[in-house]
Amino acid sequence: MNIVTGVGGFVSAAVAEQLLAESGPSGLIVTSRDEAVLDRWRARGVDARRAGYDDREALVEAFRGGDRLFLVSAMEAGPNRQRQHRTAVEAAVEAGVSHVVYTSFIGTERPEVNSVEVADHKVTEALIRESGLTWNFLRNNQYADAMAENQAAIAITSGRSIGNAGDGLVGFVARSDVAAVAAAIMAGAGEPDTAYDVTGPELLSYRQVGEMIAELSGATIEIVDLSDDEMYAMWDALGVPRDASGDFSNSPVPWASDGMVTFGRMIRAGHLGRLTDVVERFTGRPPVALRDLMLERRAGWPPVPQGEPA
Repeated sequence: MNIVTGVGGFVSAAVAEQLLAESGPSGLIVTSRDEAVLDRWRARGVDARRAGYDDREALVEAFRGGDRLFLVSAMEAGPNRQRQHRTAVEAAVEAGVSHVVYTSFIGTERPEVNSVEVADHKVTEALIRESGLTWNFLRNNQYADAMAENQAAIAITSGRSIGNAGDGLVGFVARSDVAAVAAAIMAGAGEPDTAYDVTGPELLSYRQVGEMIAELSGATIEIVDLSDDEMYAMWDALGVPRDASGDFSNSPVPWASDGMVTFGRMIRAGHLGRLTDVVERFTGRPPVALRDLMLERRAGWPPVPQGEPA
């Protein structure tokens, strides 16, 4: 019996959809904190259980009867996410789960790779390895969808693509490809106690991403590369807290600046410049290229500001 957590999110929902198509509702349990989401899965005959990573008792009950668990990482970076992941891993052990597939991040196994995001994944991978469960870690590169959606919208409306990643390269991977690999591993592909780096088909810099957005949108976009201190100052001025425990009431984004700045630093140091054949190996097709994803999402981009050529 497969368990998929967090089916209110894109990746988990896509994993559950593939498992449902392959084995039917009798082999699937899904979890979410959202009753509306759960009701939609129940209407399709799936055993949908309410649980979140803050409630160990609910998690234990939600995981009971399941054998293989897809554990999607929580959203809030920092100590709270580490605590949530510990709760989920301990609940899985108590409920009798035997195998966990966890969405980690590329470079987590390397001691020289450090950021707020990676720190959480290092802690979680250690928790899982020490739990006695067998495991697979999907060490995903940065999501291409973030570039094709958020980054594109911000760049088009502001006329600026701002970062502190320098000339560092990223193997941007589509969320749909991550989900397809995860579903294959949940269904038994791959080797136990093995991590897989999940990447897209090409390495691109943030400058190249900004240039691609400008080309495909017709907007004039200035590529701005800042130092870490300049990035902190920019986020400070916008009311973004430095860490996840800060006040987000006036913040335009839900992420703390420590996470965003250290992420850019990690790219600049070359730690995301890695490509693998994992997507093709597990899905039988090549990974989605960022340009193709942008062309697919372009209809949802904001209009080019007036006064600029379309």
